[in-house]
This record gives sequence, structure tokens and C-alpha cells, in this order.
Amino acid sequence: MRDAIELEWAGIPTAAIIHKAVEGSAQAMAKLSGVPDFPFVLIDYPAIPTAIWSKDEIRDLAREVAPKVRARLTS
Repeated sequence: MRDAIELEWAGIPTAAIIHKAVEGSAQAMAKLSGVPDFPFVLIDYPAIPTAIWSKDEIRDLAREVAPKVRARLTS
């Protein structure tokens, strides 16, 4: 999350992808960084937070997340 914030500060559009399991930590980092409303793309289960996914799970997750990332990068 902090990397995404710093990239945005440098003028580089960023889309942080955060798992629901660490959403609170991401929100805390944004708040501590002075940007409490910093937007991020949230994923949840069945995508497990350890990122050990099958090829089918990766494909399904990419289909779900790609439009959100695109929207974030072009907003």
C-alpha cells in the first residue's frame, strides 16, 4: 500500500490490489500516510491471501479485477 501511495505522489498512476484479509492494515497505512481515502482494489475469498492459486482461479480473479484496475488507472 505504501508503495502505491508513494508512486501516486511521484505522479505515476497506481492500482493497489489488497486482499480483504489485510484491508485494515491497508487502510491504516493510508491513514498514516495522510491519504485516508486512498482508493484500492479489494479482492476477497475464494482468492486466498497467500496467493497460491490454480490457473483457473488466476484467470477468474484477473477477469474480476482487471476492469477495476483499469478504472483506477484511468480515473
